[in-house]
Amino acid sequence: VFDTVRNAIVDGRVPPGTRLTERGLCEAFGISRTVVREIARRLEAEKLATVIPHRGLTVATLTRKHVEEIYEIRTELEAIAVRSFLKAASDADIALAQEFGAQLLKAGERGDKVVMAETMTSFLHFMTEVADNQIVTEILDQLRTRANMLRVLAMAEPGQLETGMEGVRAIIAGIVARDVNAAVLATRVYVRRSGEAVLRHMDDLE
Repeated sequence: VFDTVRNAIVDGRVPPGTRLTERGLCEAFGISRTVVREIARRLEAEKLATVIPHRGLTVATLTRKHVEEIYEIRTELEAIAVRSFLKAASDADIALAQEFGAQLLKAGERGDKVVMAETMTSFLHFMTEVADNQIVTEILDQLRTRANMLRVLAMAEPGQLETGMEGVRAIIAGIVARDVNAAVLATRVYVRRSGEAVLRHMDDLE
């Protein structure tokens, strides 16, 4: 049930500002209030929802400032992840990176934004584990769900899904060539373009 609710928030089916009531969740999923409270606790822990006075549990709203800060941090962290991965990667690791790239592109071709976002998260986690970079892994894990929400939001911008797939191809090409500079540059461009797409989308909604 938690995964279902989280995915609905991440892909925008439950928009920011939506109130999540205990009664509504109990009736929708046929679960007890105890289970609902655990789900609420986990949503708060992942920064997907917050308790607002007189409203209760409400889907979190990301401001423009939040988005800019998250993308600034993501740009540096993901560049570090790629750089440190290439320093430690074996040929087998490079082959697995190619597989992640193929999965990302297949999800993009299907237009499956949630799977594409989740696969990119798994890919980053794989790279930081290979590099044994525990701090970057921890911080990316903390940002994981909000980053996925923003990835899906970015892909709502016309043409951004195709742009994202171009970025994936460039990152994988740099990794396969073991060209650190090319892979890091492609990563920075990929994340920056994603952030710009989110901000444009927010401006359009406003």
